[in-house]
Parts: sequence; C-alpha cells; structure tokens
Amino acid sequence: MKLSRRHFLFGTGVALSTLTSVPELHASKPRALSNGADISWLPEIEAAGGKFFDAKGRRIDAIALLKLSGVKVGRIRIFVNPQTENGSLKRAIGLAKRLKTHKIEICIDLHFSDTWADPANQTMPALWSNDIDTLENEVYKYTRETLQEFVNSGVTPAWVQVGNEVAGGFLWPLGKISSDDASQWQNFVRLQNAGALAIRELLPNALILVHLECGGDSQRVQWWLNNAQRFGLDNYDVLGLSYYTQWSGSLVQLSKTLNVVTSTFKKPVVIAETAYPWTSKRFGNDVIDTSKAPLAAHPLTKDGQKKFVLSLEKLLRQQPANRGLGLWWWEPMAMKVLSASGSITWNGGMANSALIDSDGRVLPALSALNGQ
Repeated sequence: MKLSRRHFLFGTGVALSTLTSVPELHASKPRALSNGADISWLPEIEAAGGKFFDAKGRRIDAIALLKLSGVKVGRIRIFVNPQTENGSLKRAIGLAKRLKTHKIEICIDLHFSDTWADPANQTMPALWSNDIDTLENEVYKYTRETLQEFVNSGVTPAWVQVGNEVAGGFLWPLGKISSDDASQWQNFVRLQNAGALAIRELLPNALILVHLECGGDSQRVQWWLNNAQRFGLDNYDVLGLSYYTQWSGSLVQLSKTLNVVTSTFKKPVVIAETAYPWTSKRFGNDVIDTSKAPLAAHPLTKDGQKKFVLSLEKLLRQQPANRGLGLWWWEPMAMKVLSASGSITWNGGMANSALIDSDGRVLPALSALNGQ
C-alpha cells in the first residue's frame, strides 16, 4: 500500500503535540540534559580484552561506568542484514538489556542498510526492492518488525532514528537527495514517513529523530529543513546533528546551526554524534586527525576534552524554550586494546577521542556528560 501523509498524521490517533515525552517548550527553568553515548562497539572491545576502571582505579563494567558518570541515553546502531555481529539485531538487543539493567534510556539508530550508512554511503539493503511503492512498504515492515523484537524482549526504546546522517537522503538511489528536485524529496519523505508511521503505531511515546551530519553548516541545514517542511516531513520530534570539529568547524558555526534549528524552525535538537581528542598521540587507524581537530582554547588534553563537553552543554542550554536536549558521544569506550605481549587485539580508530585513556581509566570528560 502507499502510505499517505494523511494516513501518517491521523491513522495512528497520535498527534505530535500530545506526546508527553517531548520536553515542555515554554519552560523557563533550565532542565537537565539527556546526554548519551553510542556503545555499539562495546562487545567487540570487551571480547578483545578491554577493561574499564573508575576514577579510583577500580575495575568496573563499562555500562555501569557510564551510569555512574551520569550518562542518560545509550545509542545502538542496527544494520538490516550485516555480515558480522557489528550492527546485528541480536547484539543490539543484548546491549539494550544491559542499558535497561542500569536504567539508561535506549536509542535505536536504524541505518537502513546492510552496512554503515553515512554521508558517502547510503546503500540500499541487498534484498530490498528498487521500486518506490514496494520500498516504502519494506521500510514500514522492517521498522515495525525490528522494533517489535525489542518490545518482545522487554527493552522498549525511548528514542528511534529513522536513518543515519541523512542530509543526502538514504536508501539510495530512490531516497537520495542532491538538489531541490521535487521527485527526490517526495521519495525521501515517503520513505521517512513509512518508518515513522511504524514507530508511532508501535511506540507512541518514543521520540523520533531525523539525523543530519552537517552540524557546522547552518546554510545547508536551513536549506534542508526548508525543503523538508515544504514536502511534508513533519513526522519527527527531534533533529539530530553530527558535530566533529575536523569536518564541522568551530563552535561559532555549530551555534549558528543550532539557532537555525531551535529558533527559526523551533525544533528540539540533540547533538547525536560528537567526539573530541584527549591527546595528540597517534594510535594508528585514527578517525579523527589531531592535526585538524583542535579548537581554539580547547587543547588536545584531558582537561581540554572536558572543556569541549562543557562548551557544547553551554550552547545547548542557550537554546530557546529548552530545545537543546543533549549531546551523545560516539563510541566513548573505544580504547585501543593490546594483548599481554603488546600486539593489537582491537582498534576501531577512536582511541584518541574515547572518554577513557589507553589503560581503560575514566577521563574527566565522561563525568562532564552528567548534564546537570
């Protein structure tokens, strides 16, 4: 069936304005931030021998450490048919159960691909259709069935992302966005709304995120949101932004983008992905290039990393009507793991920007994520 906009808006009996999970938009008192952490790599790190320690040097479970530090949201990515355990539904449910044990909210990041989805890669799942009507139904069915597995397992998500870093669209080629072309936007909105409809029907209290990668590009975000509004993409609660200084630029640029979201379009916002180095040391395979990452007055040190967290929190608190919801660190536990003989057993490339040091000891920036 074709899922119409009317079907989405009225078929579930849920109006966005009635969702009790959305923060009060006219509150005057600053509210606690819902800061979080992506933990999708954690099982691999632990299997490779990674160990974690609190500020007193006591060994501690990684998620217990996140809870102790005040983290409120755990983000988990899911691929459709992954070739490895990374991104698998089974792993995601296992991680969700661990989050629930520690009373940390669950965010499910649906990539809608068999592998990584990002600005350069939004490959449609191999077994899905290249017909827009069929694909729309597949998005709805997959989203509903995947989230049902979490419900059945007793780990209902509080947040769900419909796609990962989708400023250029998702489910390419049919859901790709590269211009103002109406047909591109119409396809994209149909696919987004199909996923959102499934979420609304099954999880009426969950917050739906649309996640854009361009946290430092206010003009692109304004263009994107103008078109989204024009073509009827109004089926989400929160806009997520990625902000990495290497690609996104200065805090001034981030501030301009946040202003577009929260003031011009009056949408709640979360910095859905961010990270910043605690050291200029090179670990090999580094995702963040320390020669390109530094911000003025934020040195690549443990204290400089903590200052980065506090600076983002300050910007979020400055947003009108408490629309700045929080920031989520990307893979804060992703240390480089070595064997007893010194050989590398795991290295995801984020060791210089994790919130633990090379020995697995907690860094000051992690406690700053308490959002109080």
